[in-house]
Amino acid sequence: MTKRLIGLDGEMSDSELAEGAVLIQIGVAFDATERFSALLGWPDGSYFKTDRAMAVHGIDPVAIAEADPPAEVDAQLEAWLLARGADSGKRALVPVGYNVGAFDLPFVAAYLPRTSQLLSRRVVDLNAFCLAYEGQVPYEGSLPTFSGWKRLAKRYAAEKLAAVGLEESWHDAGYDAAAAILQVAFFTSLAIP
Repeated sequence: MTKRLIGLDGEMSDSELAEGAVLIQIGVAFDATERFSALLGWPDGSYFKTDRAMAVHGIDPVAIAEADPPAEVDAQLEAWLLARGADSGKRALVPVGYNVGAFDLPFVAAYLPRTSQLLSRRVVDLNAFCLAYEGQVPYEGSLPTFSGWKRLAKRYAAEKLAAVGLEESWHDAGYDAAAAILQVAFFTSLAIP
């Protein structure tokens, strides 16, 4: 398999893996319609969480407690990726997302080790586009800021996802993964002077 971009996003119980935060939802997408999303099951009280982090995604702790255990989700996602051409001997799937390499992938490595073995160590961080384009690349007569580029890319993705019947649902890992793959298409489609 040649290198292939995949949207990847995780929702966590907190941002600090070292303090015991866990991955509670994983989303992976090849495009707007070919997506995998699952909650990871953790008994309530068995993991570190903060109200702030839990409020971001709004996932009910009861739903988390009732979900499949991480090892089962790992096996399901690995099988899903292998069925779509991933090669267990190669790390050919290149994750795309905001801060995906520094934030999401350490959680994936910790809690989905089988899946992690299919993922490239190379990533496409969408923050890099926003930073590189900030004040440098014109868009419809203006020079957007970092935040402006992020809003434009998210709006583009939301419109494309709505066109295939997905309602806007930011901080749902499956939605965010599909949006990420569309956002990289948005950034790379721009004519850079």
